[in-house]
This record gives sequence, structure tokens and C-alpha cells, in this order.
Amino acid sequence: MFKICATPELQKKLNNLEKYFPSEVCRELNQFLVILKRDGHFSKTDFYDVNTNKISGVTCNLFYRPDFTKNEVLLIDVKVKAADVFKQRFKIADDWDDKNVVESSPQYDQPKKIVKALVLIHQGVTDSYDLGYNLGHRGKKKQYISRHGQYAKHTLEQLKLITNKRQGNKWLTELTEKGRLIAEAPDQDLQFRLLIEAMLNYPLVWRILAAVSERGGQLNDGLVLNDELVKNLTFPEILRGADTSNRRSQTLKNWIKWISRYCGIPIHIHDGGVQLTIPMLYDQGGADENDNSEQE
Repeated sequence: MFKICATPELQKKLNNLEKYFPSEVCRELNQFLVILKRDGHFSKTDFYDVNTNKISGVTCNLFYRPDFTKNEVLLIDVKVKAADVFKQRFKIADDWDDKNVVESSPQYDQPKKIVKALVLIHQGVTDSYDLGYNLGHRGKKKQYISRHGQYAKHTLEQLKLITNKRQGNKWLTELTEKGRLIAEAPDQDLQFRLLIEAMLNYPLVWRILAAVSERGGQLNDGLVLNDELVKNLTFPEILRGADTSNRRSQTLKNWIKWISRYCGIPIHIHDGGVQLTIPMLYDQGGADENDNSEQE
């Protein structure tokens, strides 16, 4: 039998796996630890460098250093493969017709209000002004309230939760099957899970999510979720300085932070390039906590 040792930071996480890692990662880590305690190494280990080995799992990578003279294994770090965990948890398409245009980016970042908008549309509230007003937006002019209703409908359309079809001189707004499922879901947890699945099937969200987690197999990660990264990934260079791209990149960033926090899956955010633990993620401001319904 081998003694399992760890760095102080990692030992804290190993003492309470469920607090710091998604359930899929906990199951895989437990399997790794059983084998390391028994054999001190994996027969198909990837050699990360001269002194460090890497176990490449489905949901995470484990870095360790065996010492056969002392019958010890030093665990260095665990890197969660966020993108792979999301793929396991949700049905995600992989055949997108990707488009890099500002018009395809949403500008409505509060999940609770997105769900509420679906419920209102399901109840027959489809006029942009009525929708904006019922979502809590106020303004000095009617057009300001209507604008927020339009933002909400545009977001829902991009997520394929509603359709807008011209009928004579008017536009007819209807829920898609996925939108109806969210509107009729019996509780908020199911509504949020279905909304997350819709968001993860939105090409721009997945591109950003993959970017902040694609290097999760390395000890020294570099990509973090910040405004600069989001704009570079989603907007043509000529448009990155526009106010619209700033607002819409904020929406995408907030969505990803909310998805990560709600699912308990750590990602890299702009905090010195450090991958935050799940409790620390909960301390960050989320999409529901930032109300952008400014008075105009």
C-alpha cells in the first residue's frame, strides 16, 4: 500500500471532494486514488515532465509524483475538464453553422428574467412594450421599455426558445418546443437546467466555454474568462471597440459565470489566472445579481 500525500491546497479539496468538485469528477478521482494507493502509479500514465506524471481522465486530469523508495505518492493538482463535464451532463450539438456577427449575440443576461419572459409569452404577453413592462423595466419614454422587451425576445430567438414570424403587418411570437418546456416546467431547478442546455447549444457560449477550459489538462493554465477574451472570440476585430460589442460580451460572460456557478463546475475567471474553487465561485457576482434595467 502507498501513502497518498498532497500539497496543502489540494489536501483541503481531497478532504471534502463534494464541496470542491462536480460529482462526475469526484467519482473519477476516487477511482484514481484507489489505484494509486494500491500500485503507486498508473500503467498508462502520461509523463508530464521529468518529475511529474499525469493521469488523463474523462472529466479531469490528475498530476502526481510517485516515490517508490518511501512508498508514497505526492498529488500535485487536479484540473477539471469543464467542457467535457458539460458534454456529459447536457445534450450539446456539434454541427453548428457558426457565424461571427454582432447581430447573433444576445443582450439580455439575467437567467431569471429570461425564464420569466418565456412564462409571460406562454401567457400571451408578446408585445415588446408589454413584455418589457412586465419584466420590470421602466423608462421615461415608451420606446425605452419596448427596447428591453425586444432585447428579451432577441435573446430567446437566438437560444431557439421562440420564433418570430411575420403575419400580415404584425410579427407573431410563438414558443418553440424547448421554450414551452421551460415555461411549463414545475420548478425553477428544471427551468434553469433546460435553459442551461439551450445556452450550451448556442455556438458563441460553447466557443467561450471551450476556450476557458480547453487548456485544463495543463498545470499552468493561461486562458481566463474576461471581456477581452470574449470579444476576441465572438466579434470581428473591426467591431470590438463598439459599445454594442461591450454590452453583448458582458452578457455572454455573465451567462458562462452563471452556468458554471449553478452547475458547480469551476472555470478560470479574471482573478490572477487562478482557477477558483466552487465556494469562491459563489462569492462572485452572478448574472442574476446584476440588474441592467437602467432608467432611461
